[in-house]
Amino acid sequence: MRKVALLTGVRRIGRFLAEALLREGYDLGVVYRESGEAVEHLRELGAEVGGRVLPLQADLRDPLVCGKLVERVCGELGRIDAFVHLASPYLRTPVGRITPEEIQEHFGPIAEAFVLMAQEAYLRMMENEGEVKGHILAFGDWAAEHTPYRGFTAYFISKGALHTAVRVLAREFAPYVLVNCIALGPVLRPEDTTPASWRRILKNTPLGREVSLEDVVGLSLFLLRTTSVTGEVIRLDGGRHLAGSGGVR
Repeated sequence: MRKVALLTGVRRIGRFLAEALLREGYDLGVVYRESGEAVEHLRELGAEVGGRVLPLQADLRDPLVCGKLVERVCGELGRIDAFVHLASPYLRTPVGRITPEEIQEHFGPIAEAFVLMAQEAYLRMMENEGEVKGHILAFGDWAAEHTPYRGFTAYFISKGALHTAVRVLAREFAPYVLVNCIALGPVLRPEDTTPASWRRILKNTPLGREVSLEDVVGLSLFLLRTTSVTGEVIRLDGGRHLAGSGGVR
């Protein structure tokens, strides 16, 4: 029987991880807002490798849809073994001009949706057999633990809440469902970051280069298999936390 994973966010890193999970023998439920092209690509890959891909178009700013997404995955794919949360708006919100809408634009998809979907996933995972019944993996940001960049207040507050939620839920869901987080550093230049700014960021990264997608996928697969690791926020940042923000983004 193929395992089933539910992923949120499949445009960038999520697309590569979804491809790896399909090749690892998972069926997927993929939550997307506007990434129809990426979802179609995953459906084609699924057909090639014998995996099912269930597209789930949704707006994670709406808390009422979160639990229903888990229900649909279990109803149409039969079970859920892993929940992987990558959805993450990244917009400038300078202090002094932040609106309630901008806070919810980030906090809703990043932190609130994670908690609501994780708790529903936990309840469904408890129906699985085995000593470990499921895995939950979130994607955070190294800077939310160390030196947040100026001008992205709502984003970093939300990522900090996500990191805390991972630790809290790991305690609540133990010993049957394991919950962890990968706090990423520079992986794939953000669309609103200029090449010059990106070069400065990499210059301030001790390893001097982007975190490889292969490492992101490798660590993710480990955390979706482990029977001994839970409640961890693991930095995968090329040593970026050792240098601080360097005054740039």
